[in-house]
Amino acid sequence: MLPAFRLGRLRAGRTLMALGAVGAAVAGILAVTAAGTPPHRSGATAHVVATASPVAQQLTAAGGASAHILSLRPRLADGSVLAQLRLPRVSNPVNLVEGLSENPDEVGHDAGTGYPGEPHSMLLVAGPALLVPTPAVGDSIMVSTSYGAFQYQVSSVHPTAPGADLGTDAPDLRLVYHQNGGLAVVIADLVPGDPTSAAELAQEIAVTRAERTAEAAAGSSVQLAPGHLYPPATGPITQLFGPTDFNLEFPFTYQSVYYPHFHTGLDIGVGTGTPVRAADAGTVVLAATNTGPDGKPVGYGTYVVIYHGGDLFTLYGHLSQLGVTVGQKVATGQVIGLSGNTGNSSGPHLHFEVRQGQTPVDPLPLIRGSG
Repeated sequence: MLPAFRLGRLRAGRTLMALGAVGAAVAGILAVTAAGTPPHRSGATAHVVATASPVAQQLTAAGGASAHILSLRPRLADGSVLAQLRLPRVSNPVNLVEGLSENPDEVGHDAGTGYPGEPHSMLLVAGPALLVPTPAVGDSIMVSTSYGAFQYQVSSVHPTAPGADLGTDAPDLRLVYHQNGGLAVVIADLVPGDPTSAAELAQEIAVTRAERTAEAAAGSSVQLAPGHLYPPATGPITQLFGPTDFNLEFPFTYQSVYYPHFHTGLDIGVGTGTPVRAADAGTVVLAATNTGPDGKPVGYGTYVVIYHGGDLFTLYGHLSQLGVTVGQKVATGQVIGLSGNTGNSSGPHLHFEVRQGQTPVDPLPLIRGSG
């Protein structure tokens, strides 16, 4: 039987659920000039891409927000409440809604950027009627969602303008708001809840940046066909791609359907020391062991990410030994390491995931001999 890949149970999923440090509510005042706003939908299941406001379009056009990220949060319809924000010196929580052209006294989220708790920059734009008192460096911003609470700490506040470059992709919150007739931006960094979560967050950032660097030099996308990929290992599949009852998996909207828990790769049950092979020819963009503060492997543990051209990547997690280095060209079927039980793993296995652009792809139909 085929082996199973697995990205360590979607590190960008259950791992980041632990990143938020829940703190006390921040006291203050909220100055609002509009009232009587209608209720919002909170249970939409369709994957709807929000249309950015002119302000956001100008900001993102200069590269201020990442356009191609792996985001493993459910996409909600425009106007749906994603979370509630507690801002410094604002007494009441403020709704964070999907889309940037919603109510003027709420904060809109640019659906092309990250979601709360993700290792990507999250671009938010305050409505023109929401008068946000200027935060200070060191202030906390709390974001409460259905899947966890996350703390961000303000690192900078400065005037900005349409078309401004807001910087590189990072695990932060960027809130653009109206101030003195112009625009200002608050940048607040995600605060992991514990040292182990911090190590796993660093790993997610490394994977994302490696993918984005490779994609930047890419041409057209790779068209995958059934049987295109070589089996990375041979063994029983212990967890399939798709919906699951395992409550540590993240919620995800796949093909316009929302699932409370979704596994975005395959787990292949193989013993420690089993050869793991490249599913396709490509270039190694990451080959490392992710460790926590005590030096023990966490997250994916020892893992490899291979870039296959276009927008196609494969990831191999929980290895016991690396067999390749970053920058190395590999052939289809070449041994890239040995399977293991490193990182956040419940037993020896290989976690294998296929990523095409922002979208996790079911690996099983793509693997040679799986039919």
